[in-house]
Amino acid sequence: MDQNDEDPVSVSKRRVLNALGMGTLSALTTTAAAEARAAPSTPEGRDDAASGLPMAGRLNLNEVPVIDSHMHPVGRTLISKAYEQQAQTFAGLEVPDGEYPGRSELMATTLDSSRRLVWGASRRIGYFNYVARNYHVPATFEGFDSVVSPRIGSDAAFTAYVRDIFDREGISKVVLQAAEDAPSPPATLIPPDRYVWTTVVSEFTRLDWAKSRGLSSIQAVVGKIDEIMEAAAINGCRGFKNVSAYYRPLGLSRPSAAAAEAALQRLLAADGQPLTSAPTPIARSLVPGPKPPQPRYETDPDLGAALLTYEDYLFFHMYLKAGELKKPIIIHSAVALHPSLRVDFNDPRPLYSVFTDPAVLKAQTRFVVIHSGYPWQDVMAAFISQLPNVYTDVSFFSKYPGDLSRLYASLLGLGPSYKIMHGSDANSVPEEIGYAAWNSRATLAKLLTEYKQHWGWTQTDIDQAAHNILGANARELFQISG
Repeated sequence: MDQNDEDPVSVSKRRVLNALGMGTLSALTTTAAAEARAAPSTPEGRDDAASGLPMAGRLNLNEVPVIDSHMHPVGRTLISKAYEQQAQTFAGLEVPDGEYPGRSELMATTLDSSRRLVWGASRRIGYFNYVARNYHVPATFEGFDSVVSPRIGSDAAFTAYVRDIFDREGISKVVLQAAEDAPSPPATLIPPDRYVWTTVVSEFTRLDWAKSRGLSSIQAVVGKIDEIMEAAAINGCRGFKNVSAYYRPLGLSRPSAAAAEAALQRLLAADGQPLTSAPTPIARSLVPGPKPPQPRYETDPDLGAALLTYEDYLFFHMYLKAGELKKPIIIHSAVALHPSLRVDFNDPRPLYSVFTDPAVLKAQTRFVVIHSGYPWQDVMAAFISQLPNVYTDVSFFSKYPGDLSRLYASLLGLGPSYKIMHGSDANSVPEEIGYAAWNSRATLAKLLTEYKQHWGWTQTDIDQAAHNILGANARELFQISG
């Protein structure tokens, strides 16, 4: 044992009290066991980065259970088909609507560019090499498809495939975002003992959502929202997600109930006035899930302002309701890859006034800003360092190992480890889930070893951080047992 190391078996009273305050006592109790399991691969307890294992000092991160804090439904499809569909979706977003000379040629050129964008990304290179290593196939579409094809022939085969990936990478549970805005578990082929679920609530701010249910007053709208959120919580929902950054800014005003009622009546009276989704390419974007984004009134500033007032009131109401139900609010904030993600809509800085609102603080609502607010990860590091109710994850960017290294360094450099979570944002072939977990372990092994070798951390410190980030934080925040 190094001279400055603390004995993980006899953790000090100070550390235990600190852990209790952070909700991560369970991680501390497993630290000594994890070190014991790692010992055979590290003779005499020494650091062994040369072993090829993801070693954080003396801790083999392969021994640390992973919880994936955010992912979407995955399906029975080949990687070649999944990537081609993504390229076609991106091309469709970038080509202007309508009939005009040269449109077909522009679509063909844009589709070719979109394929190169999707297939040439660094995440694709590392991902295919990961599959090649695990299955001893070429790092090509043909090689990858040869792995997936025999494993998607039936529901039972696909479920077994997912379980094999989870077992290979030590993934104990995933937090699955339901595709539908329903208060019930999603239909999925993920083994039922390996996932918990969240649902989307930003759909409830759509004017058409209220109209289709015959809701004509703000009191009726919030009553129905409360009913659905309460039913979701009873049925096991672990969090409520806001994806509005695909079509509007994240900042909110604080309208009164009377102002929201007046806004709703103004909107209902304008029924039939043309709506647009502003601006292009948002108009043709599909958010993760079954519906396009909320239409906007571009030509009438008064109607546009009324819609924002109506939405802002409902978002704040749902944030307070989530606190009452003791479920976190999950907020998308990131710009990368997808052509419809605008930097102004995804900027997390306007959320500061939401996080510090007195009513939100009284409700004790906790927020998870997924995807680290990229490229504002330094802002998120500042937020998690100063705001007790704000957390973040590295989902999606865990597929980009080069950038993941910068991301973890920024977040952990300023924020406490109990505010940061691993996630994948997987949404097609389930190998993505395993690849993201592999990247997080490899990246954290390098970063935490550096903290021990150069920045004064002990083995106990880096053990704690590894357990927090890879699983303990998600376990506590999303109330995961087993």
